[in-house]
Amino acid sequence: MTTKNDSLHSIHARIEELQNTIAEKEKQIKARTRHLKEDIAEELSPEEIIRKHPFLAAGTTFTAGLILTKTIGGRKKRSPVDKPETKVLPQPVSSQRKSVLYTVGLDVFHSLKDIGFGYLQQYLENKFRKPEQSEKH
Repeated sequence: MTTKNDSLHSIHARIEELQNTIAEKEKQIKARTRHLKEDIAEELSPEEIIRKHPFLAAGTTFTAGLILTKTIGGRKKRSPVDKPETKVLPQPVSSQRKSVLYTVGLDVFHSLKDIGFGYLQQYLENKFRKPEQSEKH
C-alpha cells in the first residue's frame, strides 16, 4: 500500500513536471512568435515587395507621382517671357505656395521614379545574370 507521503510526493513530482513542460512550451511559442514576426517584417519590407513585383512598383510609383504632382500643382502657367506685352504683377502668397508645392511635388515624383527604376534595373540585372555569376554573389 502507498502511504500518504508517497502519494503527496508523486503529486508534487507531477506538478513540477507539468510546470517544466509549460515553461518549455512557453519558450517554444516565444521562439516561433519571434520567427514569425521576422518573417512577416521581411515579407512586407518595401525592398522585398519591389523585388517580387518590380513592374507593379514602378507603375505605382509613377502613378502616385503623377497624382501628387497634379493635385499639388495643377497646370503650370506661362512665363512672362512668352507674353512680352503683359505686365508682370507680384504673385499673391497663395500662388507662391502653389508654385513651391508644385516644385516639391515634381522633386518627389522624380525621386520616386528614380528609386523605382533603380530597383527595376537591379531586378532585371539579377534576373538575367548567368547562374554562375549569381552563385558567386
